[in-house]
Amino acid sequence: MQREYLLRIEINGRKLSKVIIDSHYEKKHADSMNDALILELVKTLNGRTYEFEKQTPSGWEIYGIDPLYFDGKTYRLIWCLHEDESSIGVINAFRRNRGKISK
Repeated sequence: MQREYLLRIEINGRKLSKVIIDSHYEKKHADSMNDALILELVKTLNGRTYEFEKQTPSGWEIYGIDPLYFDGKTYRLIWCLHEDESSIGVINAFRRNRGKISK
């Protein structure tokens, strides 16, 4: 199941207007992750440029940001972009146990 949220953000010089969150994270990480937190993590990507880790045959670019820091905690965010889409897709997100950090 996927949920969609409106969010204006720019990543890799592309203006995006929607975040699509896959429910995959709920299988193992529901105790430390939710859609609101994922949206906050996605906001930290705004205005930046990233290199994708791999590209699927259908043109989806897969990115994995690790570590990603938010509110003094460490996370991993796995997301995707497609040149024909104006959205970012979040495949998975979870907390990393690397200890707390300062803001």
